[in-house]
Amino acid sequence: MKKLTILATAALLLAACQNQEQGYTLEGTLTGDEAQTGKVYLQKQTPDGQLLRTDSATITDGRFSMAGHIDSPELYTLYIDLRTDPTESVKGKVFASNFYLENSPITFTGDLATLPGLFYDPNRKTEAPVITGSATQDFYTQFLQSMKFINDSLTAIDRRYTEEYTLPMMNDKNHQHDYTAIGVAIAKDDARWKQAHREKTMDFIRQNPSSVVAYDQLIALLSNFTVDFTAAQIDSMRSWVAEAWTGTPQLAALDSIVGKIKPVALGEKYADIDVQTPDGKTVKLSSLIPSGKYVMLEFWASWCGPCRAEIPHLVRVHEKYKDFTIVSVSVDEKEADWQKAMKEEKMTWTQARITDGIMGETVKKYNITGIPTCLILDGEGRFYRTNTRGAYLDAFLMELYNR
Repeated sequence: MKKLTILATAALLLAACQNQEQGYTLEGTLTGDEAQTGKVYLQKQTPDGQLLRTDSATITDGRFSMAGHIDSPELYTLYIDLRTDPTESVKGKVFASNFYLENSPITFTGDLATLPGLFYDPNRKTEAPVITGSATQDFYTQFLQSMKFINDSLTAIDRRYTEEYTLPMMNDKNHQHDYTAIGVAIAKDDARWKQAHREKTMDFIRQNPSSVVAYDQLIALLSNFTVDFTAAQIDSMRSWVAEAWTGTPQLAALDSIVGKIKPVALGEKYADIDVQTPDGKTVKLSSLIPSGKYVMLEFWASWCGPCRAEIPHLVRVHEKYKDFTIVSVSVDEKEADWQKAMKEEKMTWTQARITDGIMGETVKKYNITGIPTCLILDGEGRFYRTNTRGAYLDAFLMELYNR
C-alpha cells in the first residue's frame, strides 16, 4: 500500500498544479461496426442518489469530443447510446463506463464489441476502455490492480456457489440430495475472502484519506446492502477522512449515510414497529420476538423472485431448528398478495406485514434498500449478523447449535 500512497500524493500534486481555468477535454474513439453514429453523455450520481447529466456530444465516424470544467476530480459515467429510437432495446446499443474525470486532457478508447453494456451479460466478454490523462483514474486503476487477486477469487467463489449449490438445490424438486455441506463450505470460503477484501480496502482508505478514490471506497463500504459494522467502527471509519474533507459536500454526504446506518449497526437494538399479523391485527413487532433467543428477521415480498426462491430453504431450516425463531416480515402493499403467497409457500412460522410497503416510512427504520434482507438478532434484541441467506444461514446455525 505504500506505493499506492505515494501515487496518491503525486496525483494530488499534479491536480494542484493544473490550471483550473483550463478545465478538461475528453477525446473519444470507438471501434466496431456500430461505432459510426450516436450520442455520448457524461453523468454522475448526486448525494441523494439521482443521476445528473453534465455534458453530451455526438458521435461522428466513431469519434466524439467534450470539454468543460469541474471543481475537483470525481467519478463519472460515460454513457454511450447508439440507438436511433429511444424505445429500441439497449442490448448491444447502450454502454456505460465509469472513470475519474479531472481538469486535464483525457482520452477514451473502447471497442464496442467488448465495452461493458448497460446491464450485466454473463455470456458476453467485456474489457474496460483505455483511459489516459487522468492521474486520479490512474490511481484508481492501480488500486483495482492491487485488489485483482482477491476480486477474481470472490468472482470464482460466487460462480461456484451458483453452480454447485443454488442451481442444484433449486432443480432438486424432490429433495433427494442434501447440498448443505457444499454450500456451507463455499460460504465459509467466501467469508474469508470478503474479510481479506475489506481489510485491504480499509487499509487503503486509512493511508489515503484525502484521495477521492479512497473516499469513494469508504462510501461503498458503508453503503452495502446490510450494515456489517458496529456504531463505534462506523465512527472510527468516518474519522479516517473527516479532517481531509472538512467543510465539503462530500463530508456532508458521508454524514448523511452514517446517520442512516448507525441505528441498524451491529450491536444496536432493533426498532420496534407496528406490523400486521395474518389475522388482521396490528401489533408491535416486539410482541412477536421472544427474549433470550436468537431470532432472524426476514424481510420479503410476494413479488420478489429471490425471496420466493429462498422460502423452501427456510421451510427446511424451520423444521430442523425448532428452537430458532424466524419472523418473516412482508413489505407487500396488498394484503391479498401476502396471504396468497404465505399459503402457496407453506410458511408456518411467525408472519407479519409492514402495511406501507417497501417505499413507505416504516422500512426506513431498518435502512432497507432492497429485499430479501435477512438480519439476525441476539438474545437481547440487538443486531448480531447480516447476510444470513442460503448456506450462510446454515453456516451460522451449525456454529450456533453445533449441529
